[in-house]
Amino acid sequence: MTARVFACALVATLVSSAASTRAAPGALTIDHYRLDNGLEVILQPDPGLTSAVVHVWFHVGSKDEVLGKSGFAHLFEHLMFEGSKHVPEGQFDRLLEAAGGWNNGTTNNDRTNYFEQVPVSMLPLALWLEADRLAGLWDAMSPAVLTNQRDVVKNERRQSYENRPYGSAELLITQALWPRGHGNWNLTIGTIEDLDAASMADVEAFWRAYYRPSNATLVVVGGFDVARTKALIHTLFAWMPTQAVPVRRTLDAPVVPLARPITIETTDRVQVPKVIIALRAPAAYGPETAELTIAAQILGGGKSSRLHRRLVFNDRIATEAYASFGEQMLGGELNIAAVARPGVTAATVRAAIEDELRGLRTRPPTAAEIERARRVLEVGMLGVLENPSSRADQLAEWAAYTGDPDHLDESRAALAAVTPESCARVIARWMSLDAAVTAIVLPEGSPTTGGSGHGGAP
Repeated sequence: MTARVFACALVATLVSSAASTRAAPGALTIDHYRLDNGLEVILQPDPGLTSAVVHVWFHVGSKDEVLGKSGFAHLFEHLMFEGSKHVPEGQFDRLLEAAGGWNNGTTNNDRTNYFEQVPVSMLPLALWLEADRLAGLWDAMSPAVLTNQRDVVKNERRQSYENRPYGSAELLITQALWPRGHGNWNLTIGTIEDLDAASMADVEAFWRAYYRPSNATLVVVGGFDVARTKALIHTLFAWMPTQAVPVRRTLDAPVVPLARPITIETTDRVQVPKVIIALRAPAAYGPETAELTIAAQILGGGKSSRLHRRLVFNDRIATEAYASFGEQMLGGELNIAAVARPGVTAATVRAAIEDELRGLRTRPPTAAEIERARRVLEVGMLGVLENPSSRADQLAEWAAYTGDPDHLDESRAALAAVTPESCARVIARWMSLDAAVTAIVLPEGSPTTGGSGHGGAP
């Protein structure tokens, strides 16, 4: 047996073994309920852990912002660490670190989440801190805090996009792929102008609208006692007033592919060109998303993918080539990209990517390619659940998009149901160059043709 054959056999064995440990529905012990004030609670006890993870999802992201007030969801990701009614500024981090824990937060189109991991004996502290900032953030707010964190966010925009190689192109792509006024058109990082214009009254209105128990999901994963934790959660959160679920932006009509192709050319402080092709996709966890997940894996998911083999290994015209599929509530996004090798033109890279994208339609994925992709994706899915912090995040995501925090079996079944025929049908609908935004990023000083455009109907 060759080393390659042995490795493939070993991977297949490991995948089968991992899958068998989670084949039966309900293998994750989950207690899923709501408090009377609307707070969604997901408890997932794991006796094998000596720590506990707390995740709080607020169901507000950049999609819920209005024109002229972008970046508010992400701004709150920072403000929520700056003190609350009983926790002075700077003490949130210090208390958790002194307890042996860590914490962070993230924001995307659909939600803002906050999380910490602590020794299980410190779980009451973590829950108390979350309760205090949910109920009492505004008691500690001041113009000075707002100004400071607004500057932090503006600096993050510079570091993460404006000064990061190829970063600014990502913002251009987002607003070319979706029309102005669509929730996905909003930039999560916000604009400098909108952040500068944000007043205390604007920010307070946003907090009062979205930071309420009825708009939050609390997830606890770890080696805790369920009865004691439920009692503690009731004590800390149930006293908060009942408020209606806020109006959130929802999908009012099915997502459709972009009406026409768009090309954007820009320059950046980089040494070599990069080509990015973006496509709209259906809303998260829809009936075609499993096929698109597998198609993206086959096209550009790792060194065995079609893009990597063609552009990096065989033709040697790119240093990296990849594809990814991001699921979102108002419509997902497929991104296909490659970074040119020195001396290789953007036109050469673009032609090769487009050829492979067309090839995915004329030479649809085979049963063998689909099975290989499914196995890789399933191992990744199981790997997410091995880490308590990423597990808590996954449970919150499943609850938000499907209503069921234990959606593993359904997700695996969706991947298993993908066939060459279903994959080809979905690829033909969603992965067409006629519905693509193509961004060409050239080194500064390079001549451009001035190609640009704006999105069509949603």
